[in-house]
Amino acid sequence: MNTQLQNIYNEKWNTFSIKLNEILQDDLKENKPTNPLLLFINEEKYQNADIKIMIFGQETNDWAGNFQNDINISINTYDEFYNSNACYSYGKQFWNGFNRFLTLLNKKFPNKKIEAIWNNVIKVGNSGRDKNYPPEYIYNIEKEYFNIINDEINILNPDIILFMSGPNYDNEIRNSLKNIQFEHFSQNFSERQIAKLNYHNFKNIYRTYHPNYLWRNNINSYFSEIINDIKL
Repeated sequence: MNTQLQNIYNEKWNTFSIKLNEILQDDLKENKPTNPLLLFINEEKYQNADIKIMIFGQETNDWAGNFQNDINISINTYDEFYNSNACYSYGKQFWNGFNRFLTLLNKKFPNKKIEAIWNNVIKVGNSGRDKNYPPEYIYNIEKEYFNIINDEINILNPDIILFMSGPNYDNEIRNSLKNIQFEHFSQNFSERQIAKLNYHNFKNIYRTYHPNYLWRNNINSYFSEIINDIKL
């Protein structure tokens, strides 16, 4: 699986990297791109899991500094940060929410091995201290030249996909997953709060708010609503 992922990254890398380097060299563009979030999994654990889940955040900012035109930097940074569990000591609301969802999922399926993959809706964030949505001149390069989320999902084939990105990122999800449909499924929450997504043959895809919002609004009730709907 890691080989398949890296093949996809390599296939799209050349023009993508040229375009990002042009931004780095353009003094008129204040925001510079960081390195893309590229996945690297523990294949043995993932393939032996009973339940495979991919959880999306929004974007990764300042991911090993300015874009360096080196796939291995992105892959190694992901491996060292996520697969080593260093992410949980990061102390941010997203990771607390990520862990809470897995804890609640494990309570519903106590006899199942669960393996989670972290991903982001936007692959290339800002370098430096700017922690906001990247400017269009960065995002448009990703959208046109490095639109890989569909490939990652098809390679890893998760049983559950959860977007903890919030409704303001729905257009970015649509840009990555063509013809995806958002539906209202809950009697307790609006579609903006929790949506169920229909995409190809994947059964369990959901989008809810980022944990920064959920922790202020009874996070367990949101996650339980999703988990109770999951069919495996």
